[in-house]
This record gives sequence, C-alpha cells and structure tokens, in this order.
Amino acid sequence: MRIFGALFLCLLLVGCATRAKMNNLSLGMTKSQVLSVMGRPASTAATHGTEVLRYDLHDNVFDEHASEYWVTLENGRVSEYGRAGDWK
Repeated sequence: MRIFGALFLCLLLVGCATRAKMNNLSLGMTKSQVLSVMGRPASTAATHGTEVLRYDLHDNVFDEHASEYWVTLENGRVSEYGRAGDWK
C-alpha cells in the first residue's frame, strides 16, 4: 500500500512541475533562456521578427488531453506567453 501512495505522490509532483515551468518564464527572456526552462517546443513558426513556440502540456498527470501553451518572441525576446486563448 505504501508503494501505491508513494507512486501517487510522485505523479502528483510531476504534474506540478509542468505548471512550474510556465511560472518560470518572464517577459524579456531570450529564446535560449526559454528553451532552458521549457525544453524543446512541439512546433515553431516565425514571420517578420516574431517567432512563436508551441508547447503541448498536460494540466496534470491524470489529464489525457494536452493543452497548447504559446511563447511569443519579438526581436528575440519574450513578449507574451500563456495558454492558448488567454490573450488575443
């Protein structure tokens, strides 16, 4: 029974770590800083000095559906970030 409790706690902490990644971002960070915090994005797109990094993250370890999170860089610096639909 203790093994199941320890496993549950580990899974719960992993889910929290995912959210903590987004909390470590801040406006003005460089792309290399974002990559060191978030890791490799699921996809990227760019146009005229703006680059968008897309991350597919689960809200928690029990969530089967990943949510899209975006990091927008303008002239190489973070100008906005968050879950898809949070800002327009």
